[in-house]
Amino acid sequence: MTGPVICGVDFSDDSKRALRWANLLAQRLKQPLRVVHALEPLLVSAANLEYGPDVLRTTLEAELKEFISRTLGGRPHVQTELGTGEAAGVIRGTALAAGAGLIVVGTQGLGRVGRLWFGSTTTRLLGESTLPVLVIPHGAASRSGAELRVAEIIVGTDFEDAARAAVESARELSVIFDAPVTALHAVPEVPAPDRWTAAVAQAVEAALSAARAKMGTDMPTSWTSEVRTGNAAHILVEAASGRDALIVVGLGGTMPGRRPGTTAYRVLCEADAPVLAVPAG
Repeated sequence: MTGPVICGVDFSDDSKRALRWANLLAQRLKQPLRVVHALEPLLVSAANLEYGPDVLRTTLEAELKEFISRTLGGRPHVQTELGTGEAAGVIRGTALAAGAGLIVVGTQGLGRVGRLWFGSTTTRLLGESTLPVLVIPHGAASRSGAELRVAEIIVGTDFEDAARAAVESARELSVIFDAPVTALHAVPEVPAPDRWTAAVAQAVEAALSAARAKMGTDMPTSWTSEVRTGNAAHILVEAASGRDALIVVGLGGTMPGRRPGTTAYRVLCEADAPVLAVPAG
């Protein structure tokens, strides 16, 4: 994660949470922090017609600096960027141009049944970014007003390419936060008719044994490595619940529109801890 930390903000409470975490990561990584806000093209055109060129940009530059100052305290040395266009494109373009190592964003909204859903900006970034994306959920709000801590790293692995990238990111984070790592792999429970119960149990046990052997060879000996039965997303979310943890997952999927994968999506929806989503390769 070498390179500037890019944080997308829209002046919301989600943005405040994201900005605090982005500042923490930038400090720990010893990288500059760049805060990005996207201007709606129609708003820019209307403001130019009504008030003249650059009035909107000048006003928002001042408001963005004030927002950063209030959120982080004092007048921190933070670079700012105002871009015109769709927010995800502006954030991603800024990150690529800056040679960034990490993007940080918040989530927004609650679905009809109370489950967290992503705003379009976060959804697009998760689907298209070639960089790790740190997503700060609403559940992290209780930790955002006080000193932020990462006391442990929890990483999920299915031994695929994205998971291997996630493991490497977890390794890096464990060093910068001096935090222990727990690596988790899930073997799904398989419901079956009674006559197949014994065969299914045998297959699950074989999968557990193979996964334990794989964890033993692939994970550092200093880590806690566990193989559990159940839903992978639920296991990761439960492991981090109520703790000063940071979850690391692979985004899964390599085709546009196919990320995040099912497990990563559920973790991002349900976790009350920050989630670092890492693309393969």
